[in-house]
Amino acid sequence: MIVLFILMSTLMRKYISGVCRIKTSNKAVQVCETQLNAVNSVLKEITFEDDQRALLILEARNRENHNLLDSHCDPRLCFQRSYTSNRRPEDNEWSSLQFNNKLKSHHKAKKFGAMSGEDKSNFDAEAFKEANPKVSVGWAASAMRSGDEKKIQLMKAKSDHLQEMWQERKDKVPVMNQFRDYLKESDNPYSFVVFLLNDSHDLHVHKTTTYSYAVCKEFCGWLFSSQCNVKNKNQVLTPEIKLDALSVTMRYHTVMFQLVLKIYELRHQGNGYMLPEIKRFLEKKKYNECALLAGHLGLQDHFTIDEIAVPLILQNKLNLLETYLRGNSGQQMLVVQFLDRMCEKGYNINNLVSSMSVPDVKMSHLQKKSISKLATRLAKLYEIPNDLIPNIVTARGLGALRFLLYKRYIENSMAAGSWEDMVENAVGDNETLQLELVEQLQWYNDAKSAAKWANFYKIPDEKLSHPVIEERKRLAEGPTSAPAAVGGEESWEDELMSVDGMDAYYYKLNLDPSSIQLVDTKEKYHECISRLSRPGLTIGVDSEWKPSFGNTTQRIALMQFATSDQIFLLDMITLHSLLHKSDWFLLANALFCNEEMIKLGYGFDSDLKMVVKTYPFLKEPLTHLKRTVDLEKLAAKVIDKAINLMPDTVGDSDDEGLEDKDSGVNVKFQAVEQRGLSELVRQCFGKPLNKGEQMSDWERRPLRNTQIQYAALDAFVLLEVYERLKETAKREKMEIDVEPPVTVKWSKDSKLDRMKAKAKNYRPPKSTFTPKPETTAYLGSEMEPGQFRVVVDSMLQGLGRQLRNCGVDVQILNYDEDHQKAVQAAMQENRIVLSSGTPYQTICSKIGAERCYNVDNTLPAKEQIVGVLQHFKVKVKKEDILSRCQVCNSDNFLQIPSKDVLRMSEKAENMKRSHGAPPRDSWDEHMLTTYQINSRNTSFVKTGVDIRIDTIPQKIFSIVDSFYICVKCGKIFWEGPHMASACEQFAHVLNL
Repeated sequence: MIVLFILMSTLMRKYISGVCRIKTSNKAVQVCETQLNAVNSVLKEITFEDDQRALLILEARNRENHNLLDSHCDPRLCFQRSYTSNRRPEDNEWSSLQFNNKLKSHHKAKKFGAMSGEDKSNFDAEAFKEANPKVSVGWAASAMRSGDEKKIQLMKAKSDHLQEMWQERKDKVPVMNQFRDYLKESDNPYSFVVFLLNDSHDLHVHKTTTYSYAVCKEFCGWLFSSQCNVKNKNQVLTPEIKLDALSVTMRYHTVMFQLVLKIYELRHQGNGYMLPEIKRFLEKKKYNECALLAGHLGLQDHFTIDEIAVPLILQNKLNLLETYLRGNSGQQMLVVQFLDRMCEKGYNINNLVSSMSVPDVKMSHLQKKSISKLATRLAKLYEIPNDLIPNIVTARGLGALRFLLYKRYIENSMAAGSWEDMVENAVGDNETLQLELVEQLQWYNDAKSAAKWANFYKIPDEKLSHPVIEERKRLAEGPTSAPAAVGGEESWEDELMSVDGMDAYYYKLNLDPSSIQLVDTKEKYHECISRLSRPGLTIGVDSEWKPSFGNTTQRIALMQFATSDQIFLLDMITLHSLLHKSDWFLLANALFCNEEMIKLGYGFDSDLKMVVKTYPFLKEPLTHLKRTVDLEKLAAKVIDKAINLMPDTVGDSDDEGLEDKDSGVNVKFQAVEQRGLSELVRQCFGKPLNKGEQMSDWERRPLRNTQIQYAALDAFVLLEVYERLKETAKREKMEIDVEPPVTVKWSKDSKLDRMKAKAKNYRPPKSTFTPKPETTAYLGSEMEPGQFRVVVDSMLQGLGRQLRNCGVDVQILNYDEDHQKAVQAAMQENRIVLSSGTPYQTICSKIGAERCYNVDNTLPAKEQIVGVLQHFKVKVKKEDILSRCQVCNSDNFLQIPSKDVLRMSEKAENMKRSHGAPPRDSWDEHMLTTYQINSRNTSFVKTGVDIRIDTIPQKIFSIVDSFYICVKCGKIFWEGPHMASACEQFAHVLNL
């Protein structure tokens, strides 16, 4: 009995001791707010290399009873991880107990106390890593910073609830609505979303249809909506949270990176603390991720080109290379100069590959030709000065030289004088190109020309081949031993192509040469404008500029204006230094924007672009072109491609196309006379134009007589072609507009301009003519989409379609419709005009700022629609989505049961087969009286609009219960899975 009592007492004492120890330990790990703030302040001061982020581990020294903290460790914290996620086991998941064990192992490996300056410098990160191989250091630090177990448990419960809803519901809208409610409740939505992503069951899935991607996408929409209640962003969006977001996002793939980059504002000054994430990928030689991160975060200067850029070149990942270099001119120049060295003669690419140890090298894309093309393209894209890239300049010149030789000797489409001008420009002072010219001429079996060019460039005999030396001797001995003046009026190659001898084949100018006037003074210029601005004239307009082979900037050199009795050639090179802005504005306003005369052109877009490129200040006035006709577009409507206006004279020729099989040019060229304006002239008058002077040095003065004749004819022939097209349209009784307006597509930036702006990370500035006014019309109380009526400019058709999808009454202008139609719609139908840029200014001046809205055309349509709906307080509901016909904008639909539509479809099919209409029956009467539909010809009785019954797939009849037929255009709609997709697509609009 006594022994039993003693045993029970011992057990009870141990039990009570254990309970006390647990309670004491629990008290010890409670962290006050002051201590947490101290930890956070220390964390912000500490930076570690590699993948270790700011780390603070404050140790609880184990006493003999293992349950008390030292009295002198005031700022130190003893904690245990209370957060447990649903991440997969391989994600280094660990429980609070495991983390406690890791802390003990770290205690054996390294001790440090209150994180004084000395302790920070002595901290051995490698020792901690070695002692805790399975511990996620970043998430340990995050857990220390959070310090609130209840909040973590609450976030975990919300995360489980959202994922359960996601997996159970096909309709994801309620899930996202619940998610938005959670965001409103959260005191830090940014950290809450990071928690959700880390806890996501499908974070590893590389798709945009996952729960984790939907969370990011919805959070992005919420942040920019009126529901967002984040006020102290700088306090809640800390560097630690940004780093956590980046780490979680890049754990498996890069699908969500762009969203997270925008949401968490990762690109900013002083974001160097993200470098360890990039270096972690660099150690694993994952150059894709490195380029993406460094490029978008703006951290390229922390890496040499050998670390990221060169491996991307070796792996032929050129799109990623451009992403990496975007916005960093210094790295762009270094990469292009590196490519320039690769273009050097004798460069050994194999040595580079072996020294780099880069996996998956694409040797087939590292040939000289491929590298030269890449270097030339990037040099042009990044606008690198020629003096910094001598090898690229040489490679570019070689390409130009071979092209010119092909045009001269194979295609035979360049006049001798033009060819010599362009060769001299392409070769310049480059000795390599001079020798290449002589060698290529010998290859084309023209040793005489090779010798003359050798004389012109004074190339010594030791650098020439024996045949060229012999030909040089014969030239010196002959009566015409003096070298020809290359590019002068007389050329040694005139015998190869006599232009005068070809006049019988080409179309000639039907005007006396004395009617051609060269305008090269200010007085002549103003006289020319006065003569051309007379009402009732029809004027042919053309322009010329010097071809560029990448080594010069193009500018307009000559403009031609032709009337029925006079041709004016404006010497733009000479006038450039004589005229002021006001003089050039006179040209735009008195001619191009004058409604009292017709202006004719062919391929007008390229002419207008070159004018604006040379004189940018003319862009705004030239957007108001009046009565300007592009004959290229008019001819496409008048002339049938199979039937020409004149007999086909080209068919008598045996030459169906020219191909140089031996010169290294693999592209099959078509004779130049068979294209463009020359072919149109041949179809109209039986003879093509002689385009021998097209590729001339139009900046050289004085102009050759052949150049003057060519330029004058190009403008004058437009008058003759226009009259022939009008006659044909009248004879064939064509109902077409013989004055189709020129669109403003030319005013948009070219693809190269957009690429250059993107490479500079540059967004075009907004218009500065007038400030954006507040639109007063419609502003007030909230409205439904059907009450909001707008007309959308042709440049914003994407926005118009998006608004129509949301139920807004939208009239969308076509590209060939003038802005005056938008003005009329606004006045007559009480609509708001949505426009941008210069057209907005024009429309605004006509109807007032209260009826216009200036849309930011630098944003995608998805962001534009948010701005419009928010500004006009339009509330879109689920039932508004797809409530309008996308074809005609009507919201008048007729709902008809599926069985009636099926019968109507079968009846229409039977009528096609039998070629006759069966007798009218009771069902026909039912369709007529109930729906006002003539089932015998499947059309509406009142309007006569045909119902597009043949657009319904046969299997749909057994799936849907009813169809919706647009009364205005007859298009048929039905509800299906696309409705859920549409609601998901416009989720960012539904929650505004």
